[in-house]
Amino acid sequence: MADSLLSKLGELTFTAEEQDAVVVTPDAVAIPAEDFACSLVGKVISPSTVDGSRLVWQFRSIWRDDKVQGISEISPNFFLIAFASPANRTNVLKRGPWDFQKYWFALEQADPNQTIHDYSFQHMCIWVCIHNIPLSLMTTALARALGASVGKVIMTDTCLEDGNMGEFMRVRVSFDTSKPQRRCVVLSRPDAKASMCPLQYERLPLFCHGCGLIGHSVLACSTTPKVEGQKFQYGAWLRAPLPKRSASRPRGRLSVVGDDTDTPEMVDSASEGPSV
Repeated sequence: MADSLLSKLGELTFTAEEQDAVVVTPDAVAIPAEDFACSLVGKVISPSTVDGSRLVWQFRSIWRDDKVQGISEISPNFFLIAFASPANRTNVLKRGPWDFQKYWFALEQADPNQTIHDYSFQHMCIWVCIHNIPLSLMTTALARALGASVGKVIMTDTCLEDGNMGEFMRVRVSFDTSKPQRRCVVLSRPDAKASMCPLQYERLPLFCHGCGLIGHSVLACSTTPKVEGQKFQYGAWLRAPLPKRSASRPRGRLSVVGDDTDTPEMVDSASEGPSV
């Protein structure tokens, strides 16, 4: 609504009164900027309006009332979430992506200087499993290189568990959801034939099997022809089985790629937090 109104205003000529600016003083700011350090904004990426009260109840239960101070629906499918601490907020982001009724519940850091229309909700952080890698090349360096072809690499997991770093490599990336999901990367070596490396995504929300985009099903896709017996280019095979979590889980290493340096920080994989 705001975008269409602003577009309309751009075509008009204004009176002197209408161009007088209202000066905002610090006293007029109702919510301290520091409060946003513990907050996220979220949007359910769905072609239809979801039941906001049900979403609030569900995520207060999952994230726990002692860690969530409040979840408010401030526009259809758009929510403001306040946490008890920045650590609680960060933990929720690390455990994503989240979904509600199979649709992606996209989350971003709340910014006190943005309106609800300024958030793009375009990038999803997700664990990607990269298959068909020779054992001799199962290294953090290659995981980062291959992950970079999918999106911005956040971290790599070198914990030997459930076939991880044996059957596949596991990389957490931030990828652009305005583009179709990538299904493979090609590994080229000077001393061997190039090989196709299939990709799978952990906890992947609903996506279109026709166009590969997040946020709608193939039945609701405006670009996929509805032809009987049609073979789609994407499918449920892009979803990776969730890794098992147990008390006996090996304490592996996560290689965290920092924003300001090419040297990764090494942290204990036990700090990653459980998937829900």
